[in-house]
Amino acid sequence: MFSRRNISLPIMKIAHRSDSSHNDIEKKIFAHGAEEAVTDGDQAAGLWFSHTPEFSGRRVGAIGACKLDPSDAASAFLSQCADHLYSAHGCQHVIGPMNGNTWLKHRLILESSGRAPFQMEPIEPEHYHDIFLKAGFEILSKYSSSTIDLAQKQRAFAKMENKLIEKGVKFRPINPENYEQDLEAIHALSLISFSNNFLYTPLPLEMFMQNYLKAKDHIDSDMVILAEWQGALAGFVFCMPDKAAKMHGLPKAVIVKSLAVDPGAPLAGLGSILVAKAHAIAKEKGYREAIHALQHENNSSLRISQRFDAEVFRRYALMVKSFS
Repeated sequence: MFSRRNISLPIMKIAHRSDSSHNDIEKKIFAHGAEEAVTDGDQAAGLWFSHTPEFSGRRVGAIGACKLDPSDAASAFLSQCADHLYSAHGCQHVIGPMNGNTWLKHRLILESSGRAPFQMEPIEPEHYHDIFLKAGFEILSKYSSSTIDLAQKQRAFAKMENKLIEKGVKFRPINPENYEQDLEAIHALSLISFSNNFLYTPLPLEMFMQNYLKAKDHIDSDMVILAEWQGALAGFVFCMPDKAAKMHGLPKAVIVKSLAVDPGAPLAGLGSILVAKAHAIAKEKGYREAIHALQHENNSSLRISQRFDAEVFRRYALMVKSFS
């Protein structure tokens, strides 16, 4: 049975969302959705302890929205934050950096080629890994981002695609005039397809719609491809231009942001076909690279990337500190 320890926190300042006033740092942390904002001199972090993912059947707390300098003081601060989540909120696993759940900003950098960040990439300072390790955290899960050179000849899946078409699969781009209806179908399939993902938490439709409605003016509808079968959505690939590439002097790139297929549909190879179609369309539009973004080390989409000779340029991790 869980028993809490009495831990003295004489230095850390803990602010709550319900407090009558907040300073600028606390306001910034609460803007990320944190339930508590913790500060200590130059160090700051947001804490989450409700509606967090479950891990190994135990309560999870999350530390995110961090501001940590490369010092022993930052490690001590982070360790105190974890102790507080355990002692005050009963969180037996503390995961970070993560802004509450994996739909939101999470991960720190393990290693990098030095390639400039792509649009919306969750980049944390490279010293965060050492800070988390010194605070008693260890690696919980790993991820990677990679590039595919679209100038090179791409693998053909014509035979596989023909089999799917013979089964009645129809491919089409997302409909800008029916965007919200298509998004609702994408959300419903995401709940099914991602349900077995590591640290999965279902995202409410309202929040999903808010996030993706904002993206409407930033996508090329030709590169959001839907696969329909027997009157329902059976798979999709959601791509968007990497607007940061030009700013950094990099080749024109498209980000393969999300890929999902219905695990219950007997449509082998559908994920590979969707990605191949997205690559082909991007190449026709003058894109020179495809970025396969933020893939979990055990995700099936990573195996698809390997079929296209993907080259990893960044590796990331989520960290955990556990209490018995």
